[in-house]
Amino acid sequence: MNRREFLGTATVGAGVTLGTANLANLFVADAAAGAGGAADKPALLGGKPIRTAGFPSWPVIGQTEDKAWMEVLHSGKWFRGYGQEVNRFEEAYAKLNGAKHCVATANGTSSLWAVLEGLGVGPGDEVILPPYTFIATLNVVLLQYALPIFVDSDPDSFQIDARKIEAAITERTRAIMPVHIGGSPADLDAILAIGAKHKIPVIEDACQAHLGQWRGRNLGSLGTAG
Repeated sequence: MNRREFLGTATVGAGVTLGTANLANLFVADAAAGAGGAADKPALLGGKPIRTAGFPSWPVIGQTEDKAWMEVLHSGKWFRGYGQEVNRFEEAYAKLNGAKHCVATANGTSSLWAVLEGLGVGPGDEVILPPYTFIATLNVVLLQYALPIFVDSDPDSFQIDARKIEAAITERTRAIMPVHIGGSPADLDAILAIGAKHKIPVIEDACQAHLGQWRGRNLGSLGTAG
C-alpha cells in the first residue's frame, strides 16, 4: 500500500468511526456501568477542569525588568557605544552560561546570521539543519546564499537525528546547526563528535532553550557558537 492509499483508507475509517459513535461515549463511561459521574468526564463535557486560570502571558516582566528598562530609557543612552549596559549584560550572560564570550544582538535571527558570517559561510556552501524548526534557522542560511541541507528529526525527541547527519556531509558542508527545539537538547554527544571528526563547526540554535542544559552545561555553550 502506498502513502496515498494509506491516507485514503485511514480517512475513510476515521469518518466511519465518528459517524457511528456518540462523541460523548468516546470519553465518558456509561453511568449505568458504575461510572463516578462528573469526576470521570472531561471538562468539555461538564467535568472538573484541571486548570482554573489561564496560562501567564509572555513575555513575563516584573519589577526588575521595569527598573532596568526605565534606567536605560531615562539615561538617553540607547546605543551600546554611549553606555555600558550592553557590555554589562554580555559579561553577565556569558558568565551565566559558562561561555567565554557573549555578543548581544537584536534577536536570535541576527545571532545565527552573525555566526555564519563570522565562519565565512557563503555561496555554494552547505549547512546541515533539521526541518522541524523556526523559519529563522533556514532564513539565515539563505541570507548567506548557502544551501540548507535538511536532516530528518528523531521521532522520539523531535530533535535532529544525529544518526543521519554523517550521510548528509559533503565536501561543501561548512556547518552543522542543531536546533534545541522546544527547550529540549539535541544529542550533543553524537553531534559534537561528528563535528570534531570532520572538522565542521557546530552552531547551536538555542533560541528556544535559554538555560537548558546538556550534561550539566548550558545549551549554546558547547558548540563552536550558540
